[in-house]
Formats: sequence, C-alpha cells, structure tokens
Amino acid sequence: MTTAEHIADRSYRLERLIRDSPYLRVIRAVSASLMGIALIVGLSACSPIRNRLMTPDPPVKEQQRASALYFRDEYQPNVEKVRFTQDGDRPGLGASWCVNAVATIEGADYYVIIGPDSGPGFVGGTGEPPEAPTPAPHLPLTLVYSDGTSEVIE
Repeated sequence: MTTAEHIADRSYRLERLIRDSPYLRVIRAVSASLMGIALIVGLSACSPIRNRLMTPDPPVKEQQRASALYFRDEYQPNVEKVRFTQDGDRPGLGASWCVNAVATIEGADYYVIIGPDSGPGFVGGTGEPPEAPTPAPHLPLTLVYSDGTSEVIE
C-alpha cells in the first residue's frame, strides 16, 4: 500500500468513525435544543427589549383619536361616529398599534379594527360599508373613547 492509499484509508476510517459516533448524535441533539431555547428566549424577550429601546406609545386617548381621524381621512369620510370598545395595544412581533371600534356610517354600525398607521379591518357579520361619494365632505365626527368620555370633531 502506498503512502497516498494509506492516508486515504485512514481519512476514510476517521470520517466513518466521526459520522457513526454516538457523541456526534448527542452534540447534534444538544445543539438543536440550544437553538430552540435561543429562539424561544429571543421571541419572548422582544417585549421587554422593545420597552427599553422604543419610545413609549402616546396615551391611549391620543392613539384612539389619531386612529379615528386616519380612518375618516383615508378610508371613510362619511363616518359619523366611532365608539372604541377597548383601549388598544400592539398585538406583538412588531405589529403597529390598533384598536377595536364600532364605526357608524350612514346610520349602520360596522365593527372595525383601526390604527393611526394602518388600514381598517372590518370584522363581524356587518361586512364593509358603502363607498363614500367623491369628494365627500367631512361630517362632524363623534368619538366615544374606551374610558367613556366623548368628543365631537368638526
């Protein structure tokens, strides 16, 4: 056997020994477990880290007002009333702030999820409201905040 054949044979044996080694299986299992733990810790740490790094959201009332005005200005200029059914928050994983509300449009109530930076989501069995005439004048908008106070925006 030549030196090259001898070296090739030894490297083949070493490779086979490593591949079939029970230690390698343990190392793979441990590394997979550690990666899973790191992923879980990383995802669950988003909230505490975000709270330290990001500026806090404005007060709930300001966010609700901004959401209603954005909804009126960008999507439904003939909305008459917006009643917020909860305080609103960020649902997580980088989502923008949103809130559940009941929007009264042409006398009918529509359940919506709105935010100051996002388009509306219509939920419930009410469907989507009719399209507003173009250009639609802004009607007085009544806001009923989640804390029970109200305001009329002309």
